[in-house]
Amino acid sequence: MYNLGKKNKSIKYFVMLAIMPLIAIISMFSYALFHIQKDVDFVHHEMVGLDVITQIEDVVFNIQKLRGLTCIKSPNNGSAESIEFLKETIYKDLTILKQKLFYVKDKSSLRYELLDHIESIDKSSLEYANFDYLSKVIYDFMIFSYRISYQCKLILDPELYSYILVTNIVGYLPELIEYNGQIRAIASSAQSELITEDKKQNIRVQIDKIEERLGIIRYNMSLLNDYVNDKKIKIAYEKMLKAQENILNMADSHFLNAKKISFEADKINSLTTRNIELIIDLYHENSKLLNALLEKRYDHSNKLILYIVIAEFLSILFIIFINLLFYNKNKKFVEKIEKLTITDAMTSLYNRRYFDLIFDKLLKSQKRTEQTLVFIILDIDCFKQYNDTYGHQAGDEALKAVAKCLNSSLKREGDLAFRLGGEEFGILCTGLDDSSAFDFANSIRKRVEEEKIEHKNNLASQYVTISMGLVVVEPEFVNSVNDIYRYADEALYKAKENGRNQVGVYYFCNG
Repeated sequence: MYNLGKKNKSIKYFVMLAIMPLIAIISMFSYALFHIQKDVDFVHHEMVGLDVITQIEDVVFNIQKLRGLTCIKSPNNGSAESIEFLKETIYKDLTILKQKLFYVKDKSSLRYELLDHIESIDKSSLEYANFDYLSKVIYDFMIFSYRISYQCKLILDPELYSYILVTNIVGYLPELIEYNGQIRAIASSAQSELITEDKKQNIRVQIDKIEERLGIIRYNMSLLNDYVNDKKIKIAYEKMLKAQENILNMADSHFLNAKKISFEADKINSLTTRNIELIIDLYHENSKLLNALLEKRYDHSNKLILYIVIAEFLSILFIIFINLLFYNKNKKFVEKIEKLTITDAMTSLYNRRYFDLIFDKLLKSQKRTEQTLVFIILDIDCFKQYNDTYGHQAGDEALKAVAKCLNSSLKREGDLAFRLGGEEFGILCTGLDDSSAFDFANSIRKRVEEEKIEHKNNLASQYVTISMGLVVVEPEFVNSVNDIYRYADEALYKAKENGRNQVGVYYFCNG
C-alpha cells in the first residue's frame, strides 16, 4: 500500500508538473494572440481613418480650386468650363465619401455628423457658391479630418515616422494648401488690375501662416528622412519648396509691391494652381507612404498570428517573449505620446488636441449642468512684427509670458487655457454670465499689457498686447463646436479691425 500510494503520489506530481506548464503555455499563447489582434485592430482602425481623411482632403482640394475660379469676376471660356467640371467632380467625390462612410463599422456620432454635413452640400448649393460659403465648407471638412484622426487613433500611432506623416497629412499640409488657396482666391478676385489694402493685408496674414507651417514641415521632413528612405517623397518635397517659393515671390512682387497686377485673373489662378498642385502632390506622397507603412504593419501582424498558431508549443515561448517586448515598448511609447499630445511643450498649456477633445464634452454637458459655457480665443497683436524686430527667441519668451498670464488668471476649478497654435490661445470656462465673462477676459488683456514687454512695432501699444474674441453660450442654446469656434474667430477679427488690444464679443441667446 505504501508503494502504491507513493506511486500514485508521484503520478499526481507528474500530472501537476505537466499540466502547469501546459496551462502556462496556453495562457501565454492566448495572451500573445490577444495583444497582436489588438494591434491588428489598431492599425486597421488607422487605415480606415486615413482612407476617409484622404477622401475628405480630395474633396477639399477641389473645393479650393472651385473657390479660386469663382472669385474671377469675368472668367474666360476655359475657366468657366473648369468650374462646371469641378462641380461635377466634387459631387462625385462626395458620393464616394458617403460610400466609404457606409462601410465604416464605427457608428459614432462623428460619422453621422459628417454624413449630415455631406448631405448639406448638393449641386444647387455648389451652383451658387461664393467665397464665404466655400471657405466655411473647407473649414468644416478640415475640422472633421482632425476629429477623425483622434477617433481612429491615427494621432496616437506608436511609430515615430508614422506619427510624423499623420501630423503632415491631418494638419500641416492641408493648412499650408488652404493658406495658399486663400492667396489664390484673393488675387483672382482683384478688379481693374488692383488689389485693395484690405486684401493685401489678408495676403500678408496668409503669408505669415505659410511661413510658420513651412518651418514645421521642414522639421518633420528632416526627421522623416532619418527613418524612411523614400525617393518619391523627397522629390515631391523639393518640388513643393520650389512651388511655395514661386507663390511667395509672386505674392510679394505682383500682389503686394506692384502698383497694378500684370496678369489676367485667369492667368493668376492658373499659375498659382499649378504651384499648389505640387504642394498637393507632397500631401499625396505622404498619404501613400503612411498607407504603405500601415499596410505593411497590418500584414505583418496578421502573419505573426498565423506563425504563432503553426509554431505551437515550442516556438510560442519565443513569440510570447517578442510580443511582450513589443507590447511593453508600444505601451510606454503610447503613454508618452498621450502625455505629449495634450500639452504644449513651450508654454505648458494644454494643446489643440486636448482642446478639441474637451470642448465637445463641455458643450454636451451643458444640458446636464445648466451652466453657461464661455469660450475666449486670443492672439498676440502684430506678433510677426515682434519676431522680425526682436528675433524668434524673444518671440518664444513672449509666448511664454502670455501663457503665464493666462495660467495665473484661471482661479476657478474647471477653467482651462490652451495654446491653439502659433500665437493663438484659447480659454474655456463655465458658469459666467456675459458681464462677468467680459470682465474676466478684459482682466487678462490688461494683465498681459501690464507685463510691459516692449513691442515698438505694435499698432495698438508700445508693449505686447492681445486681441480677444469672446463667446458666451447660454445652457438653453447649445450649438456645434465648429460654429462656436467660428463665431469666436469672428469676434476676434472684429477686435482686430477695431484697433486691437481689446475684447470682441459674440453672445448667443435663444432669441
